[in-house]
Amino acid sequence: MAHHLLGARGAFLVIVGLAAGLASCSQPTSNTATQSAAAPAVANAAASATPSTAAAPPAAGPVAPTTVIASAQFSDDPSLRADLLEVKRVSGGALLVRWRIVDTAGTQQGPGLVAGATPKPVYYGAWSWPDLYYTDPAENKKYSFLTDTDGDRLLDVYSGNLNPGDERDNWAKFPAPPATSTKVTIYIPKFPPFEDTPIS
Repeated sequence: MAHHLLGARGAFLVIVGLAAGLASCSQPTSNTATQSAAAPAVANAAASATPSTAAAPPAAGPVAPTTVIASAQFSDDPSLRADLLEVKRVSGGALLVRWRIVDTAGTQQGPGLVAGATPKPVYYGAWSWPDLYYTDPAENKKYSFLTDTDGDRLLDVYSGNLNPGDERDNWAKFPAPPATSTKVTIYIPKFPPFEDTPIS
């Protein structure tokens, strides 16, 4: 009888030991499964964060756009155009005027131009320096370009031939009008005046 009880108790202890062993073995499996499930979530989160960082545009420095304020046609040839680009006050009590001369021949059919014919260069010149100035309507006053202490003109104005598609940038400095004057009229030789141009 005692031997039978000992055998039954031994079997019981073996079953309890096996159950404990199975329980201890199942925990790491559960943790591993949890970690495996969490790993894709972290990887997905990192992957989703990476494109947004890569998509961020790089910081760029300020760029001054070239805006055409107004345009006028050359009096001697309609294929030549003047684009007024800037009229602004600058240091030293001066007014800076910038413009561009453009030969538009070839981009549009001009009068008297036979289809397929090659446009000829246009000559821009044969004018005198006093033809370059501006007027202040508020003060009813005319201003000529500035010169330095050596008498040199403070400007860069192109004179010569322009081939189809050519562009030439020009600038000139003038005495600035009074602070109360907000608009001026620019006179560029051989082009109609640029009336009531705002000063920036």
